[in-house]
Formats: sequence, C-alpha cells, structure tokens
Amino acid sequence: MTGDLDWLAEGRELGPTLDQQHAIVVVGADPVATALVALGIGRAQAGRRRVAVGDLIGDAPPLQELVPSDDVHGLVDSFMYGVSLNRVAYPVPGERELFVMPSGTSPIDYDELFLNPRWGRLAAGFREVGALLVLAAPAHATHLRDLVDATDGVVLVGDEVPASVSVAQSLAWVREKKSAPITVTGPATAADVSAEPALVPEELLAQPVAELARRTPWPAWAAGIVLTLSLLGAGVWFWQRPFAGHRPPNSGIAGNAASAAVVTNGALATDSVARAREAQRAAAMRDSAARAANLAVADDSFPVFTPVNPGDSANASAYAVLLENTNGLAGAILQLNDKFATLPATSYGLSLRSRLFELVAGAYASRAGAESLLVDLRARRVLAPTVGTVTVLPYAFLVQAGVPATEVPVRLQRAAARAQPVYALRQPNGAANLYFGAYESPQQAALAVPSVRKAGITPTLVYRIGRVF
Repeated sequence: MTGDLDWLAEGRELGPTLDQQHAIVVVGADPVATALVALGIGRAQAGRRRVAVGDLIGDAPPLQELVPSDDVHGLVDSFMYGVSLNRVAYPVPGERELFVMPSGTSPIDYDELFLNPRWGRLAAGFREVGALLVLAAPAHATHLRDLVDATDGVVLVGDEVPASVSVAQSLAWVREKKSAPITVTGPATAADVSAEPALVPEELLAQPVAELARRTPWPAWAAGIVLTLSLLGAGVWFWQRPFAGHRPPNSGIAGNAASAAVVTNGALATDSVARAREAQRAAAMRDSAARAANLAVADDSFPVFTPVNPGDSANASAYAVLLENTNGLAGAILQLNDKFATLPATSYGLSLRSRLFELVAGAYASRAGAESLLVDLRARRVLAPTVGTVTVLPYAFLVQAGVPATEVPVRLQRAAARAQPVYALRQPNGAANLYFGAYESPQQAALAVPSVRKAGITPTLVYRIGRVF
C-alpha cells in the first residue's frame, strides 16, 4: 500500500546517488508509490541532465497526470507499432530537462514488450548522450528480469521483492521504516534460491518472541531467540546496506592445478578452457551488439542541445510568421515548395504540444519585421485575413557558416530537392549562414535531431542571426 511515506520525496533523495546510471527500472507492487519514486528520481536528476520517465505500469496516475490528454501515444505504440519515440516523449511543465513517456493507447503485453531487443539499444542511446531513462514497472510483470538485464539495474519499492530480480542488480530499496514483513512476488526458480541470500522468513517475523518461548522448550527456546535476533540483525543490516557487492574470495583448488588434474584426469582443466572460450565468444558478441547499438542511437534518442553561441541570444533573428500547421511531413514539404515557395526563410518544426508540423517564414530581430511580413502576406492573399500569427523562434541548427552569396541559391535548391527545411540568413560581411529548421526551444529542436542526422548534418544548435536572404 502507498501508506504515509512521501514516495516522491524518497525518490528525490535517492536521485542524486544515480549519477553513474543511464537506464534503470523502478519496480514495486503499488503502482502509485512506484510511479512517484520514479518521478522523484527523474525530478532530482533533471537538474543535472536530460531524463525520460517511462510508464510500464499502465496509466499510472502520477505519470498520466503529466501528459496532455488521456488518449496519447506511448511506449507500447513505439515498441509494438513503430511510432517514433520522439512522438511519445512529453515535456513536463516547469521542468526543462524532464520528459514523461506514457504507456500508450493499447494494453501492455509484458510477454512481448519486455522481451523486445530494442530496450538494449535504447539504453545504449541514453548512455551515449549522457541522459537517464527511468522505467516504472510492476513487480508482478512477467519477464521483468529481461527488462532489468537490458538496463543498469533496478530500484525496489515497497515490501514485495520480485523473485526473478537478482540482488546484485539492485541499486536501492525504498520502503517504509516500519514496514510489513518482506514478501516475494512470482515463483522463484531453484537457481534464484541458491544464488540469492535468504530474506527473513515471514512466519518468523510475524510471531512474537514470547509466543515462541511458550511453545518451545529449553534449550531450543534460547536457541530460537538467538536465531531470531540474528536474523533480525541481518535484516536491519541488509536494509541499511541493501546491496553490498563484496564477497569473500573463493577457496579451493583451481581447475587447472596439477593436483586437480591428477584427481580428475584433466577434466576440470578442459572444462575451464571451454568456459573461457565461451566467455570470449560472448564478449565478442556483446561488443558487436554495442557497435550496432551505436548505429541505432539516432532512432532511439532525443538529445536536447545547448546553443553553442549564447552571446548571440540578444541579437537573434527570433521573430517569424507561423503560416499554418499540417499533420504530415509530406504535406509540409509540398506546401513549402509550392504555396510558400517565394517566401523568405521558410522552414518547419514539430510542435511539442500538438505534434503537428509548423510551417514558418521570415527571421527578424524585431516583432515589427515579422508583423510587416504577415500584413504583406494577407494583402497578397497568400494567407487568409485571419490566418497566420507572429511567433518567436530563436533557435535553429547550423548547416554551414560563411557561405558566399553567389553560392547560396544553388545550396538552397539542393536542400529543397532533398526535402530539407534549409534557408539562408545574410551576415554583416555579405556572406550567409545556412540554417536547418526554426524552433521555440531546445526541447522542440530536439525532436528534429534524427532528421538533422539523417540529412548528414552534425546537430549544432545555435541562435539564428542575420537578415533574410
């Protein structure tokens, strides 16, 4: 149960300890408590880097409240139906670097979703850009171990511990200070039981020591108290230092030792060599998978860049005219190349709120310049009398700086043929800078990063400066 504990605050307190992780799973039986801890971790880490909190519980209220509506695309739509991950990441109001990814429009099929190999690529993408992926998942979900294996570890929430999750994979344990006895969810395999330290038996914790004394004769009674206190002490130690990884060194005879060879006729040494070779092959496969993951980063990441020219913020050509919205890239390109082909500095961006393509024109240092363009477009009936607004779009991706004026028309024609929203702004020295897109914020620009990379351009976010060409 959620109880009186401030789970959000617990997540905030835990957050600063996870600087070295880039993908984690927060697991618990209580969906509200689990989601709050995940959100608290995300809020704490968002002050340090970009964070995305994903809902794998299914419309968890603390996370669902942060998305614009109830019927939105989410992780299920992305993994099962190919919806772009950029479209399912919604910025959290008031948080510059925090995004929420809802579960989606379809029920979660854990048997299929958690076994998807894309989780490994997604985690690799977050690691490459230095971001953090936080996934909130239920403790009873099938194949939970497969999901955890694809990440840097798990944070446990509450008193129910998933039987399939290894203690060695656990990063922290958030639970009530006076919580109920520990329970284990899901069937544990023989390998799980032998590999993990046993927790305090529930029936032992549930019975008072006095009751044990009345039913157990001396000296078994005394031994029972000693055992109970020892187990309780071990439980307290485990709670305070839940996942210490130190283990004493192994003792015994090495498999390739001469004495072992005499006893086993070399069987241990041969087996050891086979295991070593298998480990080498596994390592090579992991390295190959890592290289493949790096190639997929562009599809599975939405890095938010900082402008490289902050000194130009005051002189940015930030004002433009929003011409119209369209729900498809093909339609946006068609309109720019046809209806708005003669307008200055035309481009498009993807709205953070509606996920529609926004067609824009112009780039002016003052609002008056954009308003003058809007009046002219209405007077020439390029826009209807009530269509079009002045908007502020200070950011763009720099394609190339200092292009000679004579080369600009050819460069723009080449970009238009490739359906790239590239335009030129003239600089004081007469040359031009070529820009890709126009955006109101770095977060909106982040949605265009895959397109920028696909165009063969290194994403360099800047304040756009200069006059329309």
